[in-house]
Amino acid sequence: MTTAVLPETVLPVLTMDGGLAGFPGADRYALVELPEASPLFLLRSLDVEGLEFVVAPPAVFFADYAPELDDATVDLLGITDATDVLLLVMLTVGTGIETATANLLAPIVINQRTRSAAQVVLQADWPLRAPLRP
Repeated sequence: MTTAVLPETVLPVLTMDGGLAGFPGADRYALVELPEASPLFLLRSLDVEGLEFVVAPPAVFFADYAPELDDATVDLLGITDATDVLLLVMLTVGTGIETATANLLAPIVINQRTRSAAQVVLQADWPLRAPLRP
């Protein structure tokens, strides 16, 4: 029996400083574009087989989401220009779009120039489980 495989594009490897909360030892990830111009990506671990997360640029669902990064994060990731920053939020999909949520409290911050990344807990009052608003 043959299983159909969806085409996907794998972007360069990201090095996650400190990994993701709850997943020690998973420091390298591939950001995988999903097919058919989807705004969603998979953040796939290269260190732990089968570990992957659904992520999206926050503007897709939250036009007003504009968190400020602290100096420690900017220094940690070597960010020298705001255009180098890519923000992604982790999604919990559940049974469908009606129940899906995004973690706005702890986005993934990526320096696109160096491909270094970190999950950052913001010092603001953003929700951990914000319902998606397409």
